[in-house]
Amino acid sequence: MGNWYNGYSWQQREALLKEKHRLEKRGDTERLSYFASEHPCEICLEPGQKQFHSEDYSTPYLLRPPATFAVCRACHSRLHKRFDAPLDWQLYVQHVSNGGYGREYTALYNQAIRKHWTSQLAGGLAPTLRDIRPRTLNGKEWWQHLSLDRESLHASWARPRPLRPRPSAEAYRAALAELSISEQEHALLHTHALAPRHSLTMRQLAKQALDSESARSANLLYGRLAHRLARQLDWQPDLREDGSPIWMTVIAEGWQPEGKEFEWVMLPALAEQLR
Repeated sequence: MGNWYNGYSWQQREALLKEKHRLEKRGDTERLSYFASEHPCEICLEPGQKQFHSEDYSTPYLLRPPATFAVCRACHSRLHKRFDAPLDWQLYVQHVSNGGYGREYTALYNQAIRKHWTSQLAGGLAPTLRDIRPRTLNGKEWWQHLSLDRESLHASWARPRPLRPRPSAEAYRAALAELSISEQEHALLHTHALAPRHSLTMRQLAKQALDSESARSANLLYGRLAHRLARQLDWQPDLREDGSPIWMTVIAEGWQPEGKEFEWVMLPALAEQLR
């Protein structure tokens, strides 16, 4: 498990496995109830699966859907390889949507056929795969909406939940109502909340919210607001290695895109109060 996934490092992903092993040793059957019996694959529905996949490694750990799912070996492998073969993943999704089991995909459709179909997809044509078994879908299945954006492997915006618990939307609403917020601070908050995926660099915030070229000025202004907001919420921010507080973590989670400037992703509960 040496790779990033959904904005979680391999260490964060491994921590969930360690927690599962700890609960097993303790005999915590309630929290491990989903793991206690076999399930059909949550993607293709083939019965009798005991392999598991997690989309969510945030704490407190959720060791069941919609965070952790039983999957077959074939679906699990295709799911993680989708970034390298996005068009093949689209074909695979159609296959399982048509009632096919994951292990049947390559047996039914050889490499030449799949290559032809991916070429059709690339050209804007939609090949039709055969119906295998009756299956009713509502269009909201988690596996139908997985990101194909490679940035989602590392990006904080890909996490289903913040990495650790943050204040609630109601707590943010009450705290913001108590603070005296300047026009520039309002501009920073609302610009951030309305950004795609709520993700911006300090340079972008400076330009869009303050009409300034100075990332430092936005950083100082936003950091001071974050400090006041954390105090109002009586919430402990994340800490640096030296123990100093990162006040911005009451507003956003940060991440480092490859070859780009550091970005801050506004927390969903706060963005909800600002839209």
